[in-house]
Amino acid sequence: MFDLMTLRPQGDEDPPPFHLLNTDGAARALLVCDHASNALPRRYGTLGIDPDKMFEHIAWDVGAAAVTRTLSDLLDAPAIMGGASRLLVDLNRYPEDPSAIPARSDGTHVTGNDGIGEAERTERLAWHATYHAEVERLIAGFDGAPVLLFIHSFTPRIGGKGRPWHLGVLHHGGSPESDALLKVLHQDTAIVTGDNQPYSVDQPKSHSIFRHAIDAGRPYIALEIRQDLIETLPDAETWAERIATAFREALSPGGFFGEA
Repeated sequence: MFDLMTLRPQGDEDPPPFHLLNTDGAARALLVCDHASNALPRRYGTLGIDPDKMFEHIAWDVGAAAVTRTLSDLLDAPAIMGGASRLLVDLNRYPEDPSAIPARSDGTHVTGNDGIGEAERTERLAWHATYHAEVERLIAGFDGAPVLLFIHSFTPRIGGKGRPWHLGVLHHGGSPESDALLKVLHQDTAIVTGDNQPYSVDQPKSHSIFRHAIDAGRPYIALEIRQDLIETLPDAETWAERIATAFREALSPGGFFGEA
């Protein structure tokens, strides 16, 4: 059993490299949530940081797992979610990027990542390789190219400044799917939607999105949700319902959810 928000194991077992949901879903869509969990294998403890820090953005995308799980149900779409904290290894960073195993994150010194040896680095990157191999395996199992729906969350404030956006649609120079979603979301005046805000997929370069979607020429949407909107299970489910409706409307021409 795993906690529904954090994906932490409820017993003594270690977290897996990934979690799969609804693998027999009828939609021609795959939900991908890299930073779903703040869990660590038990031998790592908290990597030398205050345990409370494991519930902050440096360790995971708050609420993203709960949103992904609900979207998987509402869209009848399979999903893959990372099983361990981004502090163990960041699945959305390139393996050679130092920030893939960060010694510092948002001003916090992660002592358990400082000065690790080559054997430990290889072991951490094996989690990274296993996860991304599974993403490709899932994609290959579709009849026709699926739309990849990347789910992340972002902090309400950074550097003392508030972020006004409820949602952000990220892309690399635009994409038909991103443009369609932006058009749908901008029609809802109750939602403040960012176009490549609060950041883009280019800086820092988002490994998962480039590898599985942009570089491969696959349809995709990369969605960011502000964390204070989804930090409880009921709130995450409410926002997932709104997002599912927008996804269906934006992507209906592609027939990804069974439409003609």
